[in-house]
Amino acid sequence: MDPTTLPAGVVNPFAALTFIAAPALLTNASSLLLMGTTNRLARAVDRVRELASQLEHHARGEQAIAEVELWLMQRAEQRVRIIVHAMTTFYLAVGSFSFGTMLALIGAALVTPAHEGTRMWVLRFTIGACVIGVAAIMSGSLALVFESRITFRILTEEARQARERYAKRQIA
Repeated sequence: MDPTTLPAGVVNPFAALTFIAAPALLTNASSLLLMGTTNRLARAVDRVRELASQLEHHARGEQAIAEVELWLMQRAEQRVRIIVHAMTTFYLAVGSFSFGTMLALIGAALVTPAHEGTRMWVLRFTIGACVIGVAAIMSGSLALVFESRITFRILTEEARQARERYAKRQIA
């Protein structure tokens, strides 16, 4: 069935708008996810640098603290890798939705019902680009869920470490 016609064979005036607006809105959503992920990456990179600096300043007697901070740094590096993966998928989503929008515009403007074969190919590529974009958003979002869980583990360990330092100060 042709998605641009209603069941009675009447042309659907919203079909072209749907094929153009949906990818455009999804492009915007992907861009917002990308901006947020970029901020997360900057904070994660800063944290890795901070932990590396702290590791350099530990005395020999602080081996236990250095080991915990090394573990924290490994988790922070893991966060960076996951965030970069998410950013890559969000870039793919933006590109896919932009490509889908462009194809929909071309299809709506240049392809007439007389060119049925071409019209169906443009429609298939538009839908394909949008499916790739949605899959990329899902993949990137799932990666950020995992990254959030790692961040939670890091914060839990840092809180435990801070409580231990506080308890030692109270005893002394």
